[in-house]
Amino acid sequence: MEIKEYMSQTGISIGDQHTFRDWGLLLISISISSPEAKTKVIDVLGGDGHIDMTEAFGPVRYKNRTLVFSFILLDRRPEIWHGISSRLKNYCHGKKMKVTLDSDPGYYWEGRLSVESVKEDQVYSSIEISLDAFPYKYEQTDSQEPWKWDSFSFVSGVIRYIGEVEITAEENRISIPKGNMRSVPRFFVSQNSPDFSVDYQGQSFRLKAGWNRFPQISVGGAENVILYFSGTGKVKVEYRGGSL
Repeated sequence: MEIKEYMSQTGISIGDQHTFRDWGLLLISISISSPEAKTKVIDVLGGDGHIDMTEAFGPVRYKNRTLVFSFILLDRRPEIWHGISSRLKNYCHGKKMKVTLDSDPGYYWEGRLSVESVKEDQVYSSIEISLDAFPYKYEQTDSQEPWKWDSFSFVSGVIRYIGEVEITAEENRISIPKGNMRSVPRFFVSQNSPDFSVDYQGQSFRLKAGWNRFPQISVGGAENVILYFSGTGKVKVEYRGGSL
């Protein structure tokens, strides 16, 4: 495989632009930091150690994490460097955007970007793109989008497609597979009886026509979640999975 062909397959997509195909940037390194856990500890006065309350009210939460992508640009002339650097900064510097790695196509990152560019050589320049990202990377498809063969991982991928479900007295539940990232789903109701509702952990929530969202309902955690429905209707459950 020629170098140019290889490099064209290793880069990142920022929005609808690709670092190699659109800007000619050659990816040389990727750094993805681990997110810092949001811990809560109470010091024990007069005793050893401390009391760790981090998971007292639910699963561990995380702070943002930083991704750094280093590139070289074979520009050979300062004018080319100026042009590419300005185009890149105008497109994404300081903006919140989606970023997908060619090496991890089943997920995307979302956060605010910054671009730094230095030219210290007649042949090439160095460009660094940093992303202040949400701690989890998001799955490319949500529960209302059919999974895609080309980006699906048969090692770690989860098929979450649900589509619209008709709820009857006999068929009155929807199973949500477990995952690594918890999220609050949205319910879209296109047809419903007056008593149409969803039950979650012993609580009942009335579902009205259109979009519904209840912060108390959480899916995608360490265990499968089964949502039970009362009444009859047609409903879509929309949520997206993620991974650290």
